[in-house]
Amino acid sequence: MTSGMSGIWCEIGYLLALVVIGLSFLGFMLAMMMDEINKKKGIIMYILSIILLLLGGYYYYTVGQWQKMVGGPSINKLNYYLYIYREQPATQPILPLPPQQ
Repeated sequence: MTSGMSGIWCEIGYLLALVVIGLSFLGFMLAMMMDEINKKKGIIMYILSIILLLLGGYYYYTVGQWQKMVGGPSINKLNYYLYIYREQPATQPILPLPPQQ
């Protein structure tokens, strides 16, 4: 897989993680509404929303770590500000010197 193609898959992964996080915020709002009607179900919904938020955050971080491993350009400015992935110039490994005879 080329570097440009991996960047596209990373951006799709970031978007899917943000969708999961958005669903958790929707769950928070529903939990607050449910709490007015039924306290027990509201608390359960709130706990499930917290779990979904943590899973979305973990997914976002995991995609960032995978992009660090693969490398390549990124148009995602959120990663730059959160210090998850910043594009760095390629460095060449330092080769060991051959033994002197």
